[in-house]
Amino acid sequence: MSTLKKLICLCCLFASVAAAQQSRSYLIHNRGMLHQTVYNTGELGRAYDNSALKLVPGEPSFEWPGNFASGASSNFVTIVDGQQYTGHNNSYGGGVHIAADRVGGLTRLYSFCGGLNDIGLLAGVYAFPQSQARIENFPVLADGSLNPAYNPNEAEEKIVTKWATSAGLTITRTSRAWSFPDYDDFIIYEYEFENTGDMNPPAPAAPARLTDILINFSHGLAGGEFGYERVYNSWSNTAIIPNLNARFDKQRWLQYALHRTGNPEPKYFGEWATTGKNGGGLLSPQAPGYMVLYYDTTHIVRRGDGTKVIITGADTIAWDANGHVKQPYSVIIETQVMTTVKVVRDFLDISLARKYSVNTNVPTFGPDWVGRPRFNWPQGVPQAIGRDYCLGPYNLNPGEKIHITVAEVCGYGAARQAETEAGVKDIGGSNGNQTLAESAIEPPVSVTGAAVDSLYAFYTVPNYWAPRKQNELNKNSVNTTLYGSDYLSKYLLPDYVNSGVVTIREVADRAIQAYTNTPLVSHNSVQYWPEKSSEHGIYALPIPVPAPAITIENTSAGENRIVWGPQVESFTTPRLQGTLDHYELCRATQSIGPWTKLATVSKRDPVYFSDGKYRFLDKNTHIGDQFYYSVVSVDDKGNRSGRTNVKLHQSVIGSELTLKEVFVAPNPFIVKSGFSGISTGGDINSALRFYNLPRVCTIRIYSFSGQLIQTVEHNADQNSESYFQLTRNFQLIASGIYFYSVSAPDGSHSRGKFIIIN
Repeated sequence: MSTLKKLICLCCLFASVAAAQQSRSYLIHNRGMLHQTVYNTGELGRAYDNSALKLVPGEPSFEWPGNFASGASSNFVTIVDGQQYTGHNNSYGGGVHIAADRVGGLTRLYSFCGGLNDIGLLAGVYAFPQSQARIENFPVLADGSLNPAYNPNEAEEKIVTKWATSAGLTITRTSRAWSFPDYDDFIIYEYEFENTGDMNPPAPAAPARLTDILINFSHGLAGGEFGYERVYNSWSNTAIIPNLNARFDKQRWLQYALHRTGNPEPKYFGEWATTGKNGGGLLSPQAPGYMVLYYDTTHIVRRGDGTKVIITGADTIAWDANGHVKQPYSVIIETQVMTTVKVVRDFLDISLARKYSVNTNVPTFGPDWVGRPRFNWPQGVPQAIGRDYCLGPYNLNPGEKIHITVAEVCGYGAARQAETEAGVKDIGGSNGNQTLAESAIEPPVSVTGAAVDSLYAFYTVPNYWAPRKQNELNKNSVNTTLYGSDYLSKYLLPDYVNSGVVTIREVADRAIQAYTNTPLVSHNSVQYWPEKSSEHGIYALPIPVPAPAITIENTSAGENRIVWGPQVESFTTPRLQGTLDHYELCRATQSIGPWTKLATVSKRDPVYFSDGKYRFLDKNTHIGDQFYYSVVSVDDKGNRSGRTNVKLHQSVIGSELTLKEVFVAPNPFIVKSGFSGISTGGDINSALRFYNLPRVCTIRIYSFSGQLIQTVEHNADQNSESYFQLTRNFQLIASGIYFYSVSAPDGSHSRGKFIIIN
């Protein structure tokens, strides 16, 4: 039976029960700097999409830095020159693909749980959601008290998802995230695959032995959505083609993406770089990636046990000393087109030879990489967005389980200047066919196999301190194209890079340390072997003094009072890095900074502490202003807490008892260009405000011709309301004269007009 017929039969088999299954839903990781949407169908980020469609605000897809200010990854948008942007997303979507043979079955079974762009329905067809739960392990509770149930040996944020599959494997995925500044740029996913026979809940099939199981982890890594949209007006493959590097760090089993220069802001570079607005002048500095931290070896097929895996004569070195197939089964970059047919044909068809041959070059790759599948550095198509790790083949008896752990990681660039100067290289780095490497000379016909690997597979890793030039696709002159940037030699790192852990390499090393509980080392020269790690993470991380919970009060003068308690001063736990020394109170116009320090508050400082509370009055505010506030704990060794208490607050005074004559300010309103900040409605500095409002009223805005433009419902104990110049269709209104009518429940009205000048 052909691959296509197999897929059609599978879809028909499960379509009839789709209506009876639990529906697709999601939860969001938002504790750390990396935010991710995780679905009960196995998807990560979103349904795989290679189009120019924007993501939904509030549903992050590998977003870094995450918009952590809202407490859930935001209904906020970024506004630049009237254009809305949804976030710093870095993935077209991810997931896991499974293929298996069922003893006694007639066809090979497939399950596609995200990471594909031709699947419209997962729940009830390939994935059968069973449960999903978010477990918070915060050291400080929302009311400011210490959490008596806090577990220092567990993540601060855990999401446990369980679903059955059409392959008869039930998957439990436990994902973990932290706010600790050195460990807040990754999410670790522990997967458990159990042979339950549960192929079609709620009526599971009788368990049977599953053989030749292949498990393929897939991600569409396309770093820096905001930057691509600003510079190229698109986050589609047409914008990504000439600018994305697909790279593989074999030392860390790390696949990642990197924009060639970091995407300098085309219009406001000087301002943003100098002030730190929106993270500075580089719009796509992110290096997003994912890595394997552990995989099961006990259930990998053995030579001679009936496996269908094809090991060619030239690949006999692919069997290890125990007769297992060396892992990974494949590690591949692909185009933006990730379809079921392609995945089955190229990755999961056990009856065909693996798509790419194995490494043979001992001097270049090391003896332990010989026989493991080659990363396909000669990728002939430059849209290297799809990234795949395939593990297996596995055999599982009924009731048996295998465990695999992967991590999503993200850093500000890929390397430091010293690493580049020291000659640190990764496989990949050109835009497209990598038969041209840094020598810029095509391999002679006589040079094949290991020699090609040795001479042409690796490229120096660029950095953001000192740019370098290297050759590119189909160019035979040496050093023709600029890679990297000198940005950090002139400007500071953005505030969201909140510790000494900067690059993706450093983040990946921390993820390894967190999972294995081994001393922190740089894996630039030390090879990490996932098969030597433990089946589950140990997670004995160093713990900072947590940030306190804060509240913000309005004064009668429209000033903001920030209040917090002293509870964190008595926080104790194993591996606590130090004792609290002081707090830093900060304010910003954007959730990711830059943060302005308003005060350094020593422990029990009588200037700020009385009646068991710390209080700080921010007098530099005006009615209608909106600012983010946070308080960071700093210990006696200089270690800092995460910004887990970020709050957006608007300066207001109490509502009027009755509807008075309403007025609008500023009026006329002159629209400013450029970026100024974000709020729940839009650009902070683009807001008109209506004043003299009662607690409850309705504001209706009309064009000069009498067309209803927008309706704003006011229901708050404040006498003013913001309007962000948006129509009911979320379009910015044009220059002109507009009328408004305000009505209260008691029947009273107030009317007026305002002027917009663009």
